[in-house]
Amino acid sequence: MPSLASLVCPKCHGPLTAEAGRELRCMRDGVRYPLVDGIPSFIIPGPEPAALPGCALSLVIPALNEAESLDRVLPELKKALVALGPTNEIIVVDGGSRDGTQEIVQKHGAGLVSRAGFAQARGEYVLTLDADGSHDPAFLKDLWSARGAGDVVIASRYVDGGAAEMPGWRLALSRILNTTFGRGLSLPVHDLSSGFRLYRQAVLRELDLKATDFDVLEEILIRALAAGYRVHEVPFRYRARLAGRSHARLFKFAISYLRTFVAMWRLRNSIASSDYDARAYDSVIPLQRYWQRGRYQVITRLAGGFHNVLDVGCGSSKIIGAIPGMIGLDIQLQKLRYAGRYGNALVHGSIFELPFADGSFDCVICSEVVEHIPAQEKPFDELARVLKTGGRLILGTPDYDQWQWRTLEWLYGHLAPGGYADEHITHYSRTNLSAYLQGKGFAIEGVEYVGSSEMIFSLRKLAPMVSPVSARPVRTALRAERSAQAA
Repeated sequence: MPSLASLVCPKCHGPLTAEAGRELRCMRDGVRYPLVDGIPSFIIPGPEPAALPGCALSLVIPALNEAESLDRVLPELKKALVALGPTNEIIVVDGGSRDGTQEIVQKHGAGLVSRAGFAQARGEYVLTLDADGSHDPAFLKDLWSARGAGDVVIASRYVDGGAAEMPGWRLALSRILNTTFGRGLSLPVHDLSSGFRLYRQAVLRELDLKATDFDVLEEILIRALAAGYRVHEVPFRYRARLAGRSHARLFKFAISYLRTFVAMWRLRNSIASSDYDARAYDSVIPLQRYWQRGRYQVITRLAGGFHNVLDVGCGSSKIIGAIPGMIGLDIQLQKLRYAGRYGNALVHGSIFELPFADGSFDCVICSEVVEHIPAQEKPFDELARVLKTGGRLILGTPDYDQWQWRTLEWLYGHLAPGGYADEHITHYSRTNLSAYLQGKGFAIEGVEYVGSSEMIFSLRKLAPMVSPVSARPVRTALRAERSAQAA
């Protein structure tokens, strides 16, 4: 978290104080701002909700005609939980059994079986495992010990040290499934279909799940990754069922997975995915890869040598990790969760109300942001406010006077509907934007281009009243055609 010395209330610019390690509070008006996954949020109102007290771990066991296996599994679970130590509950979700599952559950006092497990779970952590005995309860300690390594921890059959005891045809199908999803969706996970997992309750609470079949396992992981959460795998040896038979129906299984793959492919390749910007740097699409790397090279070179650097609208770009000590700010929390792996401080906030004191930074980066928001004075005023006099503003946005950009955007909008092209609502031109920025008190040190289309300004903030250019309204910075429409 950035130091409290640099953070201020975005409403009144008053000082903040840390309260109980879970929130910040404005010392002037008492407004509270939560810490969400360790990131100060000036967007989400109030403190992050806590798990219900009194229960650290909820075990959720989906069951369908698993009475015989449950009769053996539940005593093993209780023994493992006693050794593990945390307060806990066991919830068996009866999926329409006709073999006496409910009687066995009642015998072992596992709790309610009439509600979905996740909705019923009260623990700070939720652990899922199969009722058929294929998931060894003794392995609970390994998952529990690894809870700090990820927001989702998977007992993985397919990492080094893992194994699976199952018929050859099932192993082959499982491998094909995981390879298809993993490579097809660029997922950094080896075992997506393992149901033996430990979740932070906050993760499950956030996800909007749609799947109703076995594919819910993949959907949970993919949506968690898209939301910026960390997934960690622990080597695990999968063993044969204790009793009964598998209730997976191959045709139904295949159809549900195909449906989920299509939906998750759209999510993974949408701008909503937490790692969209980071993945673009290594994209298999040459033009996208060139663009991201060209932007990275220009911006990191211009920002090099500065000590107090702020990246406004950082997303999950690799730029946030390029300069030690820089601060990244974005309005999308999932992007910040992902960017946490770069090791720099992060803030959940808006360019319209930057939560930093005047003159806090000697370099401010704002790349590919202003075209996504309405043409207003406030964002430019805020960028200037937090920048020291003599400091550098690095401002990047498409130049809509360039025919190359207009052509590329037209093609991108048709080939990738729903991408960034649809969000470019404000169109600037170099000539008009240059004059506007000079009127805002900036000297233009230089302008560089990526692909003859994206302009990146290097600007120096002048002392008040020094700019030789008179101030002008922001609409004059737009491309002439758009400016006429705005007028």
